[in-house]
Amino acid sequence: MDRFDYVIAGGGLVGLACAIEFSHMGLRGLLFDQGAEPKAPPAIGHAEIVNHQLLNAGSPRVSAINPASIQFLDRLGWRSNYSDAGLSPFSEMLVWDGEGGGDLGFPAEGLIIENDRLRWALHQVAKALVQAGRLVCRWQTGIQDVEDAADGVSLRLTSDEAISAELMVAADGARSKTRDLLGIRTLSWQYNQTAIAGVIATGRPHGQVARQCFTPDGPLAFLPLPEPDQNVIVWSSTKNDERLNLSPSALCAEIEKYAEGALGHVRAVGPLAHFPLQQQQAHRYVGKASVLVGDAAHSIHPLAGQGLNLGFADVKALAAALQKTRLGSKRGLTAALQVYQGQRRPLNLRMMATTELLKRVFDPPSPALRLARNIGLRWLDSQSRLKQALTLAASGHM
Repeated sequence: MDRFDYVIAGGGLVGLACAIEFSHMGLRGLLFDQGAEPKAPPAIGHAEIVNHQLLNAGSPRVSAINPASIQFLDRLGWRSNYSDAGLSPFSEMLVWDGEGGGDLGFPAEGLIIENDRLRWALHQVAKALVQAGRLVCRWQTGIQDVEDAADGVSLRLTSDEAISAELMVAADGARSKTRDLLGIRTLSWQYNQTAIAGVIATGRPHGQVARQCFTPDGPLAFLPLPEPDQNVIVWSSTKNDERLNLSPSALCAEIEKYAEGALGHVRAVGPLAHFPLQQQQAHRYVGKASVLVGDAAHSIHPLAGQGLNLGFADVKALAAALQKTRLGSKRGLTAALQVYQGQRRPLNLRMMATTELLKRVFDPPSPALRLARNIGLRWLDSQSRLKQALTLAASGHM
């Protein structure tokens, strides 16, 4: 039976980041994922417009990463494998009500990145660690069973390999099989919304501003891309099944309606991604020698755009807690995992509660609530200290 300092289930963005961070701490580990090994993303090309359809545009699966996450990624060494041409900085956030005159603007620095390109960049860092003998990766490999004990974990992979480790990290997403095998229950609730995401081309440049409109059936985000006339839209809505059947020109017209002239004429839209929305929180984040991070521990509505940032913050907090102990020490590991859970679970719950409150405030309201909402947005826009607090929260430093 092979023995490692740690084993990570899940080779997504959070799992890869965790493996690299742990390797920097001098630990040797195993990462496995039931999916295929990441492939190099296509070269960044020039998009074309044909009959309101945007062809050869980038992927609509993007994330907004805040300064705290950028600093963390810089420490991991991602930039040497990620082309600057694929980075889109933003410096401001504008929010408005699609059914009224209330709006709010505040500074909010960060980067819009394509998830697949970031995963490829982290994978290249991980491959260097594999070549150095500090990491083992198993792709197209899942987990069959796991035994979680105070002196470490023992697991069997779908390849029939038997593995033991001092610590197991579940980073295998919102539908984590590892979490289920560990017997950790979740509290989750479905929204009556799905999300669509796609790249649009507009008549006016975005000016490196991220925007969000609260439409009658759900929030519509505009995330700036490297091309000044392109944005990714993420529309969380009760009517997206209908929108998937619209012609490109009709969909462009509907998006343009809620952009309220900020981006000019919406000229084209690319292929749409479509996914359900839910919010979920694990009852506990830790076991005897196991721990949940990222979506395996918590998943939130994309309204706040903080999902990936929360996952990276989990990894940072876990690494910091482990640095104060020594793997192999039962008492030390137990204490470190409790410190991690005590730090991250309340913060993640607070973000989830804030997101849920925002969603409820901007759900289709009565006329009286709509009026109060617009007055509230105008008032908040006039409060410099509160806007400063929003800026700090968006940067990941609160």
